[in-house]
Amino acid sequence: MAVVRVLSSSLALLVGAALVAALVFVVGVRSRDPHVLRFARTMQRDVMNHGALRDAGSIGAPWAVVRVPGRVSGTVYNTPVGVQRVGDELYISLPYGEGTQWLRNVRAAGRATVLHDGHEIEATAPELVPIRQTPMAAADRLAIVVFGITHALRLHAASSVPVVAR
Repeated sequence: MAVVRVLSSSLALLVGAALVAALVFVVGVRSRDPHVLRFARTMQRDVMNHGALRDAGSIGAPWAVVRVPGRVSGTVYNTPVGVQRVGDELYISLPYGEGTQWLRNVRAAGRATVLHDGHEIEATAPELVPIRQTPMAAADRLAIVVFGITHALRLHAASSVPVVAR
């Protein structure tokens, strides 16, 4: 019986700690706390992106890939992102704000290659727009409210070709 109580107490403590961590994360992202944003960006880049890149950009995948050269190194980086395409316009939400390296690279280059739904899209004319003025406003309403997302990146699809299976 004592073992059950100890396990129950330990589980309650772990659940409580997880809830506190989640609350701190959400509040930190919403308030654009630089420490929380740095942690979130680092975790996304070093842990989450590797798994997301496996299928990103393929037909039916939930993620697209932004390919853009680094501002200084010229090395081409692949970053998984959420994209909504409407005609020749691509919209990418910016949950971590405007300071992400991939966004800074796209803006400096003035273009990017986007792999989305089985197509390789040469995208130009990057522009930050208020998220509420995008088609994402209705589709991603919960994430926009919870994380306090204020802007999206709009790109123009200059050309698009189907990608042969990778």
